[in-house]
Amino acid sequence: MMHINSNHHQLQHRRRLSELESSSSDDHWTWDIPSILSRAKKKSSLSTQQPLRVLIITTSLVEYDKGTRGTTHGFDRLQHVTLPPLIDSVKSMTSHGWHVDVYLILGYKNLAPHRKQLIIDALPPGVGLEVWEDAIPLYYKNNFNKKRPRSDQAISNGDHALSRQHRFVLRDKLPYYDFFVAFEDDMRITADHVLEFLELSNDIYQLYKEAMSSSNGQEVAVVDNNVEQLPPTVVNRHKSNDGASVGNDIIHDPINVKHIQRLFPGLLRVEVLDRKSDHPLRKKGVLDNHRFVKECPPSSEAFRYNNEGSGESLLDPTICCDEHDPPRGKMTAHPTMEEVVMWESECCTHLLWLICGDLFGSRVVLNSFILSTLAHTFILHSYCTTANIHATGVRKYPDPIGWVAAMPVEDRADVGSFWSGYKKEEPNLKRPRRVDETIGNQAGEFVTFIPFHFCVSWQQEAKLNIFTTQLALVDSYLHLTQSTGKETPYNAILLNFGVCYLNRILPLEPRRFEKHLIYHVSNNKQRTAPAKKMIRVGDFYGQIITVKERAKKFAKEMWSTELT
Repeated sequence: MMHINSNHHQLQHRRRLSELESSSSDDHWTWDIPSILSRAKKKSSLSTQQPLRVLIITTSLVEYDKGTRGTTHGFDRLQHVTLPPLIDSVKSMTSHGWHVDVYLILGYKNLAPHRKQLIIDALPPGVGLEVWEDAIPLYYKNNFNKKRPRSDQAISNGDHALSRQHRFVLRDKLPYYDFFVAFEDDMRITADHVLEFLELSNDIYQLYKEAMSSSNGQEVAVVDNNVEQLPPTVVNRHKSNDGASVGNDIIHDPINVKHIQRLFPGLLRVEVLDRKSDHPLRKKGVLDNHRFVKECPPSSEAFRYNNEGSGESLLDPTICCDEHDPPRGKMTAHPTMEEVVMWESECCTHLLWLICGDLFGSRVVLNSFILSTLAHTFILHSYCTTANIHATGVRKYPDPIGWVAAMPVEDRADVGSFWSGYKKEEPNLKRPRRVDETIGNQAGEFVTFIPFHFCVSWQQEAKLNIFTTQLALVDSYLHLTQSTGKETPYNAILLNFGVCYLNRILPLEPRRFEKHLIYHVSNNKQRTAPAKKMIRVGDFYGQIITVKERAKKFAKEMWSTELT
């Protein structure tokens, strides 16, 4: 590994070391979400608070595209795909006064000096750069773990497992940063996304504190128009027909601490349609006839209408997807919301993961790390794409969260929502759970410290040993990647599944919802995924608003409750 930004290496190194040494007066390990958010919002250099320290970790398999997955053979991926979103991310964060460094994890053998210089020259002053070349791990191909490798069997590069290598970077850099942004090389994440992640995390934390101090024993109710809404009657409530502990008619029910701890910000990967004349998705009617449009048409409330009666989405693509003209790489200049689409991806969904267990491949590190951080556990933000309203729900949480979309979650992890497919007359309809087309490959994650005691609490609840469980799951992960030889979801963490029990939510207020959209700048899914899987993001948002309207109507009819 090399520090290659020589002009700032010494300064950056001293800064990090000095911060570590002064931890006794500014305890890095006890910062919680409110204080991290406060520091993230401080732009003034006169502030007495230490600036937020962010490490951006970018993983890139190839320097030049191979021509697979809708890419062009020989296309300069580093310069035209990897670099633009990376620089956008860095500049957006340094403009807030944050201390930012970059770590590249590369799947190719080496980065030529002039290519390194290309990156250095593009980074703002004061930003450190470190590179891990030839980072692809090794494995025995087609061994399937049924028996030990043959004596004459050679090991091979496990390209599919490159996406887990940032765990080791996290372990090395743990004491020196407050926030980690780890993504694939074609995802654009800006300070707006980080701030919204922290804002929603803080909202969840405030709800948690309110529940902890409530008079009825760790539960908080919805307040609407300054009136606390009575809990819906328990009579005739829907009973789950799978492994969920709650039914599919949860709308404004009070929520307890246990369920609040499972809430987590979600994100949606999106692309912007290119403007080539042969684009199949630009043909008349193709995107209008998306899946489930008849069962759940987009609500008119999700659009603003002009005098001619034509509608425009309430969402604004500027934060996620704006690009100057001429555009860089494969991006589209100054897109409209009509051009922003999402897709139903397929992925490996059968891997269950512990949060800390996947972070560090070392058993020794696992034990020593957990012993020192039981009170402040890492929380990883998983990003999955779902463009299928059939798997989505809505719920009104107490302020400051309000109405949200509930992204797909495993049945036993569900904390409850009003499912888009729920009908009182047909209570036995099956809610989609772990269905490939509703759970997409992860594009990355955020990592920070949150004193929610997640790792401890859900393991104690499941009566699992905090040490042996994590070690067993690390072994399971190594077994899976070796036996399948397939690309696993980014970092192989489906946090909403299994014993982690996390439920991803998306605020429905338009200005917040649009900050949960992240741009896949390769822009290749739109031409490689089947057209039936594509949907305009504005239409998907409109479908969610339709489900919200149905939930409000249901609450009024069943419980005479008027929800805003």
